[in-house]
Amino acid sequence: MKKLLSNGNSNAKTKKNDRPTKLLYMTPTTVEGKEMCPFATKGCRAACLYTAGMGIFKNVQESRYERTLRYVRNKKVFLEYLAKEINGSSKFHYRKGKEFAVRLNGTSDQPLVESLIKQEGIHKNTVFYDYTKNPKKAGERYLASGHRYVVTLSYSGENEKECVDALHRGANSAVVFSTKKDNVLPDTWNGFKVVDGDERDDLMLDVSGVVLGLRAKGKAKNDTSGFVVKVK
Repeated sequence: MKKLLSNGNSNAKTKKNDRPTKLLYMTPTTVEGKEMCPFATKGCRAACLYTAGMGIFKNVQESRYERTLRYVRNKKVFLEYLAKEINGSSKFHYRKGKEFAVRLNGTSDQPLVESLIKQEGIHKNTVFYDYTKNPKKAGERYLASGHRYVVTLSYSGENEKECVDALHRGANSAVVFSTKKDNVLPDTWNGFKVVDGDERDDLMLDVSGVVLGLRAKGKAKNDTSGFVVKVK
């Protein structure tokens, strides 16, 4: 059986994380009638990072599609395998005195963490984080299991009010700017402090009530929908 999780060291951004990290990448579209990103907008779909990095390769896309099929066709068994992988890594890092981070929505927007915790026992050393476009999900909370789960609301070009509301209540929002690689991001967005979200992927675990500024990459560089905020 193929592994479900990808090692954070294989990703240019997550390999800079302060915590050892693993991610789950699936297909961000509709698969066998299941919409994997129900809050997606036309702009974010057009600029989706699904085909960025290793995602440009056909074999990588096929693997992500196969994982998605496993999830859609038998969610219970999928979560069982997922729990085994997470617990194996979590216990390993626990013995080394390190917190272990997991991002299950690498290229999807599903209630994976909630479903996993409800169905499976996850080792205490695990912390979860995600990006979402579901405003009700954004923020930091501790699940019934005691696990910490931090979710950042992503700006789509159509949800500015929801992002600002999330920031006011102490959640983080992620905004993609037209800022070029290695250039400095804007200081603020809608009056809220912008921090460099490209610095590392797990930054949201250590900040709150700020804008995670991201530089446009891949297809997003040519965005005209408003998904990417233009800067001078």
